[in-house]
Amino acid sequence: MRTCQHKLVTTSHLLIALLACLLCLAACGGTGNGTTTTATTTGTTPTPILTPAVDAYGTPITYPKSAPQKIVSLVPSMSEILGGLNLQDRVVGVDYYTNYPAEMAKKQKISDTGGKYNVEQIVALHPDLVLSAGGITKQYDSQLTQLGLHVVDLPSPDIAGTLQQIQLVGQLTFTQDAASALTKQMQQQIDTVKAKVVGTSAPKVLLEVDDSTPGKPYVFGGGSFGDELLQYANATNIFHTNTSGGGYPQVTDEAIISANPQFVILTEDPKYGGDATQVYKRPNWGSIDAVKNRKIYHINTDIMQRAGPRIVQGLQCVAQVVHPDKFSDPIPAYCQVAA
Repeated sequence: MRTCQHKLVTTSHLLIALLACLLCLAACGGTGNGTTTTATTTGTTPTPILTPAVDAYGTPITYPKSAPQKIVSLVPSMSEILGGLNLQDRVVGVDYYTNYPAEMAKKQKISDTGGKYNVEQIVALHPDLVLSAGGITKQYDSQLTQLGLHVVDLPSPDIAGTLQQIQLVGQLTFTQDAASALTKQMQQQIDTVKAKVVGTSAPKVLLEVDDSTPGKPYVFGGGSFGDELLQYANATNIFHTNTSGGGYPQVTDEAIISANPQFVILTEDPKYGGDATQVYKRPNWGSIDAVKNRKIYHINTDIMQRAGPRIVQGLQCVAQVVHPDKFSDPIPAYCQVAA
């Protein structure tokens, strides 16, 4: 199984670490649950953090005392959040698989295609903030911290948590206004989609993450952002009750056939099973309603597997696939839907 953060090409143990991290956004300074704390902002009045904030390892987040000027992103989702906050000029290094936005993709790469990071190169950039997510860079987080760098590895969020995470990155980078504007826009997009599909029937959907091991695919299960995305699109995740693997369980073909989804939506790269045409050839899948009715789709891997600003685009794509009659406009080009 390949990690969403690394464009589905890192080793499986890294992905499991990513997927096992549950959302636990919380407050700086080691305060207890429900305690309001503050963080320094660009203005004179500190901006309140209404919930405790801890990192992917459960450690209270330390906020910088001044705005970071040299930021390194270790994963694509963080790069996209930083880009959404217009921080391209402050980013000095990104991972190999960062490809969006365009300006961020041009930044110096500090990892390779196999997910190996160049620690010496990162240190040489003299970053005052290093960002990661989901604990998939745990080995490097530890090394960089020991070398004196400020590393913040945020938990893997659901959709609501993604909005909170953007606000948190805004706190860390002193761009709270930009973060608030971005999350407000995202929430408006979410509300618009939810309003369009309200009252419709909720078809059964398989939302697949990876089929590198034929017959035993990984899927979006309960607690994942994909599961919440399906709820927002008024669709029923056939594996909603399966929360194993941190919400990304490995299931069997037999379980899928038994659940009989009306739609199958692939989110992985075609190299790892995300080819809609090949799903029709999977052994014993011919009895599934989605196969019989030609309802197999692939949606742009990046917007479906990165918990960043573009996750609302993923919601739009899924909603239009499962409820096409509720949308007057064609499916957006960014969905890259292949049926």
